[in-house]
Amino acid sequence: MLKKIIRKVIKKVLTGSEGIVLSSDYPDIGKINLEKLGIYLHVPFCRHPCFYCPYFKEKYNRKDAVDYSNAVVKEVEFYKNIMGNADITSFYIGGGTPTTMVGSGLEEIIGAIKQSFSLKCGISTETHPDDITPSMVEKLKGMGVENVSMGVESFNDRFLEIIGRTYRSDRARDAVSVLVESGFKCVNIDLMFGLPNQEVKDVEKDIQTAIKLGVDQISAYPIFTFPHTKLEEVVRKKGYSLPGIMKRRAMLKKIEELCYNAGMERTSVWAFTKKGVRKYSSVTVPKYIGIGAGAGSLVPGSFFINTFSVEEYIKFLERRGKPPVALHIDFGEMDEMLHWLYWRIYETKIIKKEFEEQFGRDFDDIFKRIFRLFRMLGMARDEGDRIVMTDRGNYWVHVLQNVFSLDFIGRVWNICLADKWPNEIELI
Repeated sequence: MLKKIIRKVIKKVLTGSEGIVLSSDYPDIGKINLEKLGIYLHVPFCRHPCFYCPYFKEKYNRKDAVDYSNAVVKEVEFYKNIMGNADITSFYIGGGTPTTMVGSGLEEIIGAIKQSFSLKCGISTETHPDDITPSMVEKLKGMGVENVSMGVESFNDRFLEIIGRTYRSDRARDAVSVLVESGFKCVNIDLMFGLPNQEVKDVEKDIQTAIKLGVDQISAYPIFTFPHTKLEEVVRKKGYSLPGIMKRRAMLKKIEELCYNAGMERTSVWAFTKKGVRKYSSVTVPKYIGIGAGAGSLVPGSFFINTFSVEEYIKFLERRGKPPVALHIDFGEMDEMLHWLYWRIYETKIIKKEFEEQFGRDFDDIFKRIFRLFRMLGMARDEGDRIVMTDRGNYWVHVLQNVFSLDFIGRVWNICLADKWPNEIELI
């Protein structure tokens, strides 16, 4: 109860918002008319779903994947009919594990998107160490994939076993080497810290290994205890302990030190990228369409989410031929500006001119109160034409993520996983 009150007070002070309500009323998406947008494609399949992962996923089997691919193509056709001339400037495939569908429908989905829109970018996709072989690399390149992110999590066998990963550290290192040597524009690997029983020295070894392997980008993020996952249950039953806030802070400082010393620059709250390499990231444009079960979309005036069920997703598209939207919220101008601001803070840099071009408003007039506080607390620097988050600020963004976005994900995901067509979700 106290956490809820604190969250509400902070949200009111920083944004003026009391809360939001997601409704089951179907949005008027037939009138979407965008000339430029991003596409997020959700592949919800994993061969071995991780117990700590909060995102919507189901266990892979080939038949479901092929049926899912056919349904996704129908959703692509729907959007083609209302904005087929749009330029796609960002195309990101997430999951789940997208490479589970190579050979069982992913090629057909990408082909439909290329035929339906004007693709002005390369494709970015997530993958898994168990999937990476020279043959897989060739297939990805043949589809137009330019950037790859692989969830390694750790190069330590003990921690891989604790979190239930299916491979060992030597397999992870081999998979990273294959990707690094394959000529992708950016190879990112995810590494977790704050794992059960983990120490700073363990994190240090993981980062050092990644740097020696020559990856273009390291995304180092803490393992989160989402309420709808089994992480806390596993930790409790097996007698582990999760590092506290001070130890996690020490871990992040060590990551910063090692990455900066290796010549990397911070490109998001958790990501460190080689200088001269364009960072790997998810959808990078303010407006995007989410395709697939569990995918979210942000278009002018509206945010909506498809149903969290492969079966329901397929049935809905077969029956009605349009996106199976489970929940939506009408966005006012301030809501869209706050969404834009959230992701720019996440990226650690806010270019004021980009805000003014997007919304026709003066950035300082709208957000000066927030960043006056940030500057006072040493969390950001105002350089006139842009605001840059400090390392101190990036750490506290993580804390605020726990208060807001992780609470949002936890509550929405928990309800949507239990009820495929929820009536309403109120967030405070």
